[in-house]
Amino acid sequence: MKLFGFTSFDELLAYNCAPVLAGIKPANLLSLMPDDAEEIDALLVQYNAQFAERGIVFRRLCACTKRVLILVYNEEQLAQALRNPGYQAYLIAAGYEAGASAEDYLYRLEQRLNTQKTFPHEIGVFLGYPLEDILGFVLNKGTDCKYSGYWKVYGDVPKARSIFAAYERFRDIILQKLAAGMSLKVAVATL
Repeated sequence: MKLFGFTSFDELLAYNCAPVLAGIKPANLLSLMPDDAEEIDALLVQYNAQFAERGIVFRRLCACTKRVLILVYNEEQLAQALRNPGYQAYLIAAGYEAGASAEDYLYRLEQRLNTQKTFPHEIGVFLGYPLEDILGFVLNKGTDCKYSGYWKVYGDVPKARSIFAAYERFRDIILQKLAAGMSLKVAVATL
C-alpha cells in the first residue's frame, strides 16, 4: 500500500485524522490510491473494530480511477454538527432532505461524490468547517481567501488559526506516541 512517505497506516491516519481521533473535529477526509482498494477495505474493517467503542467510523465514500476517499468521523459529533440550523439550511439548498438522519446525509454525499463531475462543496459541512468559510469558498471559487490552513478561511482568521494550532498539537502528540512504539488505538486512548 502506498503510504505517502509514512512508515505505517497508523502514522498516515494520525497525521491526517488526528483532530477526529482526539475528539475535537467531527470528520476528516483521507485520499488514498485506487490501486490499494482491496487492502483499504480490509483496513477499514480492522480500524472500525478497533475504534467502535470511541464512536469513530472509517467509511469509504467513493472510489474512482484517481482516488479512494475515506471519511473518518465521530458519529455523535457529526450527527450534532449536521443538526446545526445553518448547516441544515445549506444542505437543503444543496439538495439534501430536510431533517434527514446523519446516515441519510452521508448516503446522499456518497451519491453526489460518485455521480457529480465536480467536487461537492458541501463536504465542508461534514468536515466541520465554519459555514462562512464554506460560503466564501463557493462565492469566490476558492480564490481570495484571508488565510489558508486546514481549509481556506474567509471569515474569522484568529479563530481559524487557533483551531489549526489545536489540530497540529494533537497530531504531534499522537505522532510522538506512535514513534514511542504505541499503536494508534493505544495512543488515542491515552489522550
